[in-house]
Amino acid sequence: MPQLSSLLFSVPLRLRGSNPLSRFIGCLLLLLTLLMAVWCGAAPLPSVTSPPLGEQWFSINLNDERTGFAHQTISKRGDGYEISVDSSVKLTVLGFSREAAIRESYLVTRELVLLSFTIDQTLDGSSMKLTGKAVSDGVSLTVENAGKKKSSLLKSRGPIYPAAALNIYPLMKGFVAGKKYRLKALDTEAQKIKEVVVTALGMETLPGIGEAFRINNDLYPFVENDIWVDRQGKTLKESVRDGLVVTLAEDAATAARFLTQTALAKKDLVFDFSLIKVAPPLTDPARLTRLTVEFSGWPEDMILPEEGVQKIVAREGRNLTVALSYPATREGKPLPDDERKHFLEGTERIIPEHPQIRALQESILNGEKDQTKGVELLNRWVAATIEGTVTDSQSPVETLQSKKGNCQSHARLYASLARSAGIPTKFVSGLVWVPDKGFMYHSWAESFVGGNWLAVDPTFGQAPADLTHIRMFDGDAPDDVAPLARIIGRLKARIISQDYPAVQ
Repeated sequence: MPQLSSLLFSVPLRLRGSNPLSRFIGCLLLLLTLLMAVWCGAAPLPSVTSPPLGEQWFSINLNDERTGFAHQTISKRGDGYEISVDSSVKLTVLGFSREAAIRESYLVTRELVLLSFTIDQTLDGSSMKLTGKAVSDGVSLTVENAGKKKSSLLKSRGPIYPAAALNIYPLMKGFVAGKKYRLKALDTEAQKIKEVVVTALGMETLPGIGEAFRINNDLYPFVENDIWVDRQGKTLKESVRDGLVVTLAEDAATAARFLTQTALAKKDLVFDFSLIKVAPPLTDPARLTRLTVEFSGWPEDMILPEEGVQKIVAREGRNLTVALSYPATREGKPLPDDERKHFLEGTERIIPEHPQIRALQESILNGEKDQTKGVELLNRWVAATIEGTVTDSQSPVETLQSKKGNCQSHARLYASLARSAGIPTKFVSGLVWVPDKGFMYHSWAESFVGGNWLAVDPTFGQAPADLTHIRMFDGDAPDDVAPLARIIGRLKARIISQDYPAVQ
């Protein structure tokens, strides 16, 4: 597990519980722990022969409120391993605020010694890329920032370890309660190699988690960083500043729900992490007649829908090219009865039969029978009435009461009104272009009118929605959009072409 929550507190803060009595009690507890280790023989436990392979997800919590996530994957690479970490967090404590979105990849030997690394990070809005490798007299480091590149040598002798390996190290060496493991670690934020002490404190039982080995390290100054790991070396919990910031291992399904919902809501804590920057930028998205985009990092088993304006024009491995264009002619065809019924029914959070929804759509339409015009009226009303926020109102009725909501709230309310009016409508999610930023994850709707599915974006008041809307998934339930977790923060995109109407 990365030392992300510790990194965010690498600037000194006022310590909680730092009075002499607290320090005395803390020292006494540590002494008792060490004495117990001696009384029990302090024999080393069998060493693990390798780090825990596979992936782990973590929640990052400030004062019991979730404020970020981390995702770690360890896999075999040649005679060693690759440790990859994606993480994003936003913290504000005692007037001190830090935002970080970090993607890290380290190649290490069988003994976890650093070989090379690549890091893309955004700290408090400032982006930076670091690459490097271990050499005979230290670490060769290259930093790219604001279009400039600088290379340097971090001098050091002997093996150097990435911070991501510190939690695993004691078990790889044979965990001995009370033992201090002294090693050198790469601090990528400070761009230094530091002398680090990792202390094996002993074995504990964590409530609701079970048996764990407790360790401590001093990688970052002024930070009490305690870690609990299981017998395989998997991190179970990290605590910074006596529980002020707590990182907890969690199951993949819970992590996926958090990540997808937060990315769709465009919340600050994953904004930089999920943003897909592209070049060249789109000059006038509203006037596009054809858009072709190449994505890299697309899972080979993930299917992108092909219908309406959206077609796949090339696919090779994890590279996928999609083209979006309005057809010269759109031949309408009837919607099968089972599909019509499905897209008129209510769901847990799309509620066309609710009395307030039914009364509202009748008021907005005011007797209008043409469904194409009906779509325009409903879309325009939602866009004009509901203020955009990062908060998702779970129920359309709540959205109507607060007059606020994110893109999901807008799409859910519009879908409820449209279905109530007898217009078959889908709730869809995918990517949309945000001016001056790039592609972001977004939700909108599609309504079946005139024999075709029409993309409708009630957040931006577009009907039809512009061609930057790249649809990935249908459905408004958390499980429907959960597959987004596999690609958020991992996709890269390149604009192949952008076509506009000929100038008259």
